[in-house]
Amino acid sequence: MDRQSQRSFKSTLSRIVISLVLIVHVASCFELALQLSLKMEPTLVDFDKYLENFIADNKNLALLLDYDGTLAPIAPHPNLTHMTDETKSALNRIADNSRIFTAVISGRGVDDVKAKIGLNGVVYAGNHGLEILYPNSTRYNQEIPGSVSGNYDKMVKELEKITRSGSWIENKGVSLTFHYRAMAEDQHDMIRDEAKFIIEGFGYRANQAHCAIEAKPPVHWHKGKAAEYILSHNFGEEWRSTTKVVFAGDDTTDEDVCEILKGVGVTFRVTADPNLPTKATYRVPSTRSITTLLNWIDQKFSN
Repeated sequence: MDRQSQRSFKSTLSRIVISLVLIVHVASCFELALQLSLKMEPTLVDFDKYLENFIADNKNLALLLDYDGTLAPIAPHPNLTHMTDETKSALNRIADNSRIFTAVISGRGVDDVKAKIGLNGVVYAGNHGLEILYPNSTRYNQEIPGSVSGNYDKMVKELEKITRSGSWIENKGVSLTFHYRAMAEDQHDMIRDEAKFIIEGFGYRANQAHCAIEAKPPVHWHKGKAAEYILSHNFGEEWRSTTKVVFAGDDTTDEDVCEILKGVGVTFRVTADPNLPTKATYRVPSTRSITTLLNWIDQKFSN
């Protein structure tokens, strides 16, 4: 290779290296900006951008919400969770607004989540939608095969045998959650695997949650199906064209609702992890963000 060719090659190589450095720099800046945006709580102005155009045509509004990790921060024990006064006040005003349909879809038992929220005019769905309680006290219970439900008490007894300090069973009647978040972290894998083995041995599905394993009956029903049922029950089969739906949740089980509402609703995943895969329209960093969302909706529909 002559000198001129060498100089040309070196010049080209130099430009390629510079271009790669710039690409990496821009990507790093973008990633940093994304992480910073997730650390910053969205304001009312941000929710204008997220929702203003979506609800501009004055269609019915349906607001669907998870409870733990969404309306109330996660606590060391489910009994210790509670909404802030500001959150409860905003949710109460929304529940009283005839222009807004409100439902809470939780993994808790339906009576438990109703007791936690304590508001009238709200549809409560518990056990990931296996049981639904309406404001007029009527109930819907998803049918569970007797061959499976007959194993429930046996499963509970076996799980009680492996329960130790820092773990406990949240018995919800038709499903349960085996919690272990208060155990030493180096014991999490072991206790999780033991619980999963027992749950699946009795014919139930073992789903991972926040430092917990959820035991669900093997029926084709989840929060997304429950959301679909609730919306159809209230607005009719054509709800997708007549109703604007907003949903917020924080867990993997809430992704089923995001999937159902893809293209027809606006959904929020509560997570501080900018890399967490989600089907939600937007990520928001904390339960404080959901309080701001409630305040935004209350203001927009109070006029």
